[in-house]
Amino acid sequence: MVLPTITVADVRRVGLPPSTAGLQPADGDVVLNVPVNVYAQAAPVTRDVHVLGFPVTIRATPETFTWTFGDGATLGPTTDPGAAYPAMTTTHTYTRPGTYPVTLTTTYSAEYAIAGLPFQPVDGTVDISSPAVPVTAHAGTTVLTR
Repeated sequence: MVLPTITVADVRRVGLPPSTAGLQPADGDVVLNVPVNVYAQAAPVTRDVHVLGFPVTIRATPETFTWTFGDGATLGPTTDPGAAYPAMTTTHTYTRPGTYPVTLTTTYSAEYAIAGLPFQPVDGTVDISSPAVPVTAHAGTTVLTR
């Protein structure tokens, strides 16, 4: 009996979800020269499918995260998904006013098990991009009040 082999193309076909891109401040209005906190909300994904009549379990794990900030800057790939304030381990600072699309790309590794046999790695990785989140960078002035 010949068992099927699962490829990266197969993993793409079963579909993996994009990670959720978290931003702080959450409304996307940021101040120039002040770090913007970004973080990925991602979790392992399991899909059960049938291939050539065999039950197959595909398990995909987020491995790295790459941020594109729309102003020419990127962060990553990094294994650090970041975290909500006060952690601020993944940030970006805008230096010019404007509205920018922020995109998060999650790179998954995968493995598969056929008919309850041990898991085997899938050669290669799968990149899934989240929908762009707009960020508007504003210039501000400092005012001293009593």
